[in-house]
Amino acid sequence: MQRRVYLRILAVAALVLISAGCSRDGAPSAAISIQRLRGDVTFLAADELEGRGTPSRGLELAALYLETQLQAAGVAPAVSGAYRQTYTVGSYAPTEARVAVRINGKPVDPKDYVFLDSGRDPAKGPLVLPLVEAGYGIVAEERNVDDLAGHDLRGKAVVARKGAPWPLDPKAVFGPDRAIGKLMAATVRGAELVVYLSEELDTASDAEAGFIHQMKSVPVGFLRPALPNASALGPALVLKPKAYTSRPNGKVEISVQTAVREGQASNVLGKIEGTDPALRDEWVVLSAHYDHLGAHPVPAGQDGIWNGADDNASGTAAVLELARQMARTPGKRSLLALLVSGEERGILGSAHYAAHPVVPMKQVAAQINLDMIGRSQGKVEAIAHVSPALFEQAVRTGKRHGIDAIADQQPTWRTLYLTDTYHFARAGVPGIHFFTGLHADYHQPSDTSDKIRYEELGRIVAVAAEMARSYLDGEPRPAFQRPKWFVTP
Repeated sequence: MQRRVYLRILAVAALVLISAGCSRDGAPSAAISIQRLRGDVTFLAADELEGRGTPSRGLELAALYLETQLQAAGVAPAVSGAYRQTYTVGSYAPTEARVAVRINGKPVDPKDYVFLDSGRDPAKGPLVLPLVEAGYGIVAEERNVDDLAGHDLRGKAVVARKGAPWPLDPKAVFGPDRAIGKLMAATVRGAELVVYLSEELDTASDAEAGFIHQMKSVPVGFLRPALPNASALGPALVLKPKAYTSRPNGKVEISVQTAVREGQASNVLGKIEGTDPALRDEWVVLSAHYDHLGAHPVPAGQDGIWNGADDNASGTAAVLELARQMARTPGKRSLLALLVSGEERGILGSAHYAAHPVVPMKQVAAQINLDMIGRSQGKVEAIAHVSPALFEQAVRTGKRHGIDAIADQQPTWRTLYLTDTYHFARAGVPGIHFFTGLHADYHQPSDTSDKIRYEELGRIVAVAAEMARSYLDGEPRPAFQRPKWFVTP
């Protein structure tokens, strides 16, 4: 069986090379190639890569593909003569874990909660935290609402009720009035857990409940050794209100007993050194995450592989294509192609990179991140929360390439906390994140390569190429502007 799988992988790889439009010596053609983009996405999103979970055999095969593509393009290894920056990941399957919850010393019936672990190693022992009640738990600067103000949340669990002082959008998954938004707001202010009081748990038609249902079966990943502030999302306990009793000096206890699998995952990094003695120690970073959710057991006849074509084979293919182009004509500044893993486990790869950068953050002139850019219908969100200048440049550049670069369509979602721009922004690096929006296939097995809009993807890559080239060729650094809402530990 394993031999057949590898033979199929080799067959897919061969098709990729044929479609790439390379010359006999392997050198890519000068123009951005829709064929190469299609070939890269097709390979990365193939069933044989098993959803590229972190860590997994499929992720390892993807890393091998990436480093060979960078090498073929003439992009040098960036990690002490190697392309890979390897780190240790612990993981476990929530479906195999035994979880026990107590509120104020009273055991909670498993039917009354869903525990969504995030980035915490069960080997650290039970969570035992004092409870802080915070009403709805909403922080929404645009509405002058801050339910967390005045609370010291460090090392505590925030109790937040589902809902808001306004009607909820039943189709919304993110936002300051939804579970993920409340969890982010609490985590970046030092909380170690959010207890989210919701009658529906994961069984209602509400989009948020559907998201909880989906995420409760996704493998949990965490760095070993742990890094402080690796992610802006901590664990959440979704709890039926009847199971919660309020009292002074209350506490929550959560224990997780499970077998932890330890494995290795890698970021893949390539570099193109600049030619100008005065600027070559400054860098432009092109980034994307190449991992996805992996696979999970399903009944016969169902699809249990999260292929992740849009999320994020599309952005990975873009960075590969950009690196191929930039390698042909190096700029005055240097270029770092940063392809990270572990994003879907809580931006683990970029957290590890930020703790062990191959380029000092203060020497990064700009970061261009590409994540879910395969479903454009003529538009792309150019999300530049920390650099309005980069957004304005994207708008101008987009017009020249037939793509409408628009502002963040959900600014209250605070996606800066959720993407691989987070740790760069924490370090004061101006960055922009290209994104073509959520869709019905988001985090579903149906996110497949045949649904990518490759012509539009090519135009987005052309926009990113022109912007990257401007800074490589010496344009002054764009300004960094920290939003008032961007709170970092």
